[in-house]
Amino acid sequence: GDVVDIYQREFLALRDRLHAAEQESLKRSKELNLVLEEIKRAISEKQALRDINRTWSSLSDETKLKLWNITNKNVLHLPTIFHHLPHLLSKENSLQPAVHVGQGRTGVSVVMGIPSVKREVHSYLTDTLNSLISELTQQEKEDSVIVVLIAETDPQYTAGVAENIKNLFPKEIHSGLLEVISPSPHFYPDFSHLRESFGDPKERVRWRTKQNLDYCFLMMYAQSKGIYYVQLEDDIVAKPNYLSTMKNFALQQPSEDWMILEFSQLGFIGIKSLDLSLIVEFILMFYKDKPIDWLLDHILWVKVCNPEKDA
Repeated sequence: GDVVDIYQREFLALRDRLHAAEQESLKRSKELNLVLEEIKRAISEKQALRDINRTWSSLSDETKLKLWNITNKNVLHLPTIFHHLPHLLSKENSLQPAVHVGQGRTGVSVVMGIPSVKREVHSYLTDTLNSLISELTQQEKEDSVIVVLIAETDPQYTAGVAENIKNLFPKEIHSGLLEVISPSPHFYPDFSHLRESFGDPKERVRWRTKQNLDYCFLMMYAQSKGIYYVQLEDDIVAKPNYLSTMKNFALQQPSEDWMILEFSQLGFIGIKSLDLSLIVEFILMFYKDKPIDWLLDHILWVKVCNPEKDA
């Protein structure tokens, strides 16, 4: 009798376990079905998104801008970068850097931006970086960031320059002191229909127009990284204590009303990061019309000069 009882108990226990396993299996099956439905829905949505993107891509820039305004629920529509560069609406990654090397350091005192383009003969970019970095103290290296903009869209070229910088400055890249970016190839508009002005040939107009957009891209990237922004050329030699000299000069200004500080005739300009958005907006409004140095003069005149006293 005892043996029968034991077998009976084991049988009942086994039946309970099988029942529990069956219930668990049903539960898992339902969960898998739910996951499968989610996957199917995601695939369907992705296909729908592709269809929308195809339709969107076929629209003109003007139509895209109108649709963008219509779908915006605000009654008043403020200008955005898309008003000045409507082609950016064609590609979702048009405002994302194609090359992005570095640690994304923020919260520093000084951001140094260096736009660099492909040169026919010799590039001094790495010499410039060597010079800038070697004249920084350890404390300054921890409280600044150097952003190199490779202002080209040839992926082979930009990747090559970025790789070269990574190989030459691995410590600075790893620490966050040095970053390298390049614009998306979709960032630039079609330059073939630019209006010639000021006696400049078409190629010169194209060059100065692109330079305006290069500056905008770099400034937009840098604006949230630090307190001050310094724009540098890619072929300079840094003097000892250059960073502390510039910082002290900015701090010693009798008023905070200054907008641009000039440290050299070679393109050394200092700007408060808070003003970068305003400067970018101004450049974008007139990027096809005038060279960058003229536009900076104009914004200074608008913001700082008294038209009655300074006429």
